[in-house]
Amino acid sequence: MALKLVFTEYFDITETKMEQHGALNICLNADLPLFIDPFLLFASDKKEYKIQHDKIVNHLISLKEIAKNDGDNANLSLFKFPEIKQNWLGLCKYGNNGKGLGVKFAKDIISAFNGFYSNFGSETVSDTSHIEKLTLVGSGVGKDFISDFSTNLMFEFLLEYTESFAKKYLKPHQIKTFSVRCVYDEDLMVWKPREFELPFFFLEENGDFILLTPMDILTKDEAFICHNDLVGNFRNVANSIGNYSLRESVNAYFQKTLPVLPKKKDIELAVSKTINQYPEILDYYIRKKELEKDKSKKISSEKLDQLKNELIKTLGDFTKIILEESEFFNTRPTSYDESLKRANYLKDVIENNDGYRVFYHKGKAIASEDTVQRIFRLTWYATPFDVNAEVNNGRGPADYKISHGSGDSTIVEFKLAKSTSLKKNLENQTVIYKKASKSINDIKVILCYTKFEIGKVNRILKKIDQEGAENIVIIDASPKVSASVAG
Repeated sequence: MALKLVFTEYFDITETKMEQHGALNICLNADLPLFIDPFLLFASDKKEYKIQHDKIVNHLISLKEIAKNDGDNANLSLFKFPEIKQNWLGLCKYGNNGKGLGVKFAKDIISAFNGFYSNFGSETVSDTSHIEKLTLVGSGVGKDFISDFSTNLMFEFLLEYTESFAKKYLKPHQIKTFSVRCVYDEDLMVWKPREFELPFFFLEENGDFILLTPMDILTKDEAFICHNDLVGNFRNVANSIGNYSLRESVNAYFQKTLPVLPKKKDIELAVSKTINQYPEILDYYIRKKELEKDKSKKISSEKLDQLKNELIKTLGDFTKIILEESEFFNTRPTSYDESLKRANYLKDVIENNDGYRVFYHKGKAIASEDTVQRIFRLTWYATPFDVNAEVNNGRGPADYKISHGSGDSTIVEFKLAKSTSLKKNLENQTVIYKKASKSINDIKVILCYTKFEIGKVNRILKKIDQEGAENIVIIDASPKVSASVAG
């Protein structure tokens, strides 16, 4: 059975074609942790991107007018936006179903437009308005809003972008016509459908369409304009204020609010209080970021390259090594036996089939716990078992819960040996999850990058009387010397 985990594999095309179109080679098994950053639209030299940025901002300004005019009586449906799952970007480690922007977001943003952000769209310090502004202080509007809202407003553009790729590079049987609601009628205030010829899951019955996204508008983690960056650079922002009187007032107020030996939380509180006293600071911060727009493209490119090396390439390389043909797709023992077998299978691939190589880039160890978790999920391709990632059983999220019916479940936890909390986690974590979920089995998988880390783990296991335990799988991902070199 061939594993077709990424777009190029599924559609049997070269990565060069994706690169020529500028599109991200998405994973079709789980979301990639990437997001659209609207500041990259603003910072781009491409006219079509600038048009999209203006479209996003103008729609938000129109919503602000509705919020101010109608207040609590505003039509909430106008302020709700579903997650567009077909782009396969977001936080889901398996699948692509997210929450989107629902009722809570609608109420929060209506409140924000009638409060702290009532001047949105009428700024004079910055070149233009930026939707990221709404996430800079505690308005209840979270950073997830940036990508979800932007994707919804760019939906028609992304569909056109994907359609042009499909018509140029894909075969007729790989394309299907879909009617998609993506065109906003400003007079009727409704979203209207439009037809597109799009790539789809042609190997599946009633397969959904797939949406491609340009790489140069994507970022990993934080947007270029964000709360953490504002807090971290607050003194520089304050000192950049051209108005002497305002600059002195801001610095004096901020300094007065800080304790003698401030901790991180003290600084965050002082920043928040100062912004509430002098809200125009946000516009000076945004103006400072506008002047650094060339830096935004470089940072985004570096983050994307990092993710491509650490995750996308790792997933592809791993499947090429051994998962393309696997006996595990046909086995059906208990959840514990199956989970243990697959954990040991992962260990064998990494230790004995050069699988360790995918965890290194230019000699540097790159895989995080998240990377190993995603790779482990691939070993459950086409399985009858229910595999839930980060299931919350009342005591915080476990990495995986594998189950087959209500009476057969196993929890699998992944850790890096270098973790400073490894001993504590080995002693307590899975036990807590078991009690909360009534799971009868548990397995711990520990990835070691050096012989020293292997020794550290063995010492910990000996100390807690778990040495040689069947359900603790230690994976040696240290670089191996080939037989020819050793000889």
